[in-house]
Amino acid sequence: MTDTLPTIDVSCFADDAGPSLEQDAVARLIDETCRDTGFFLVTGHGIDPSVKNEMLRAMAAFFAEPEETKEAISIATSPCHRGYVGIAKEALDDELGDLKETLDTGAEQGPDHPEVVAGTPMHGSNQLPSTPGFADAWEAYFSQAVRAAERMQRAIAHALGMPDDHLLTMPGGDVMYHLRFIHYPAQETTVPVDGQLGCGTHTDYGSVTLLAEDGVGGLQVRKRDGSWIDVQAPEGTLVVNIGDLMAIWTNDRWTSNPHRVINPPQTDRYSIPLFVTPPFNAEIAALPTCVPAGEEPRYLPQRSGEYLMSRIDATHSYRNPLLEMS
Repeated sequence: MTDTLPTIDVSCFADDAGPSLEQDAVARLIDETCRDTGFFLVTGHGIDPSVKNEMLRAMAAFFAEPEETKEAISIATSPCHRGYVGIAKEALDDELGDLKETLDTGAEQGPDHPEVVAGTPMHGSNQLPSTPGFADAWEAYFSQAVRAAERMQRAIAHALGMPDDHLLTMPGGDVMYHLRFIHYPAQETTVPVDGQLGCGTHTDYGSVTLLAEDGVGGLQVRKRDGSWIDVQAPEGTLVVNIGDLMAIWTNDRWTSNPHRVINPPQTDRYSIPLFVTPPFNAEIAALPTCVPAGEEPRYLPQRSGEYLMSRIDATHSYRNPLLEMS
């Protein structure tokens, strides 16, 4: 079943925008949508279509390279969860493994970065492919995607009645931005076994995800009533969804929706999610605007990084021997 997600223009939350009635209206729409589905389409995000298309071209070229070339930058050799993950090496729903291959990257942090010096997990240097043009395309896209994510975090904070910069200035380090490149091979190319999905049913881990895709389709979202809908993202839009930590922050006012990906027939699918997670050492606790007077929060505070690491350990075979065995 194909359904139309709400489309929200977040251009009024650009970093040079001042307070406005438009911001209030957009924030109300985000609040209504996140109470309902937790998924919506975004325009006015600031990512140049040509930058996105060049990134899609470069990632397709990388995934077309020989397996030994891709495995040379395997995520298993990275101390900070950056690199290539082969077909079925991640299992988001069951032991079959997802019918996809990925490349995980994040903000480039050299050996002198304070979090690297401190040994904070998930911080460090990338393993970028040597594919011609990839590094330049990555640098351009990552920069614009982070700016888009900053717009979304301002809009989300506004929607929750907090100062617009609340999610961008939390103590505990820097906001974590992890950019992932995903290739779902056509079902005829890599045949699924019975019940195997391109991406198993799951929720995202952090605060918010911004997804760019190639228009092929395949993403499905489970609504609050339990029905599944097919999501189509028109050219120029991003798919945005909230992550698990939002339930703690909002005291269940917003909860993350399960979603999955079905590999399309007779064509490859490429997508680029940017996962936004609060600083590793940030404490996630219910916002005062989300706890009714006289009530206690539904959740104990949760350290952002501990939750992120627990989810990664549970889904990646190189970090979980039981998954590797399966």
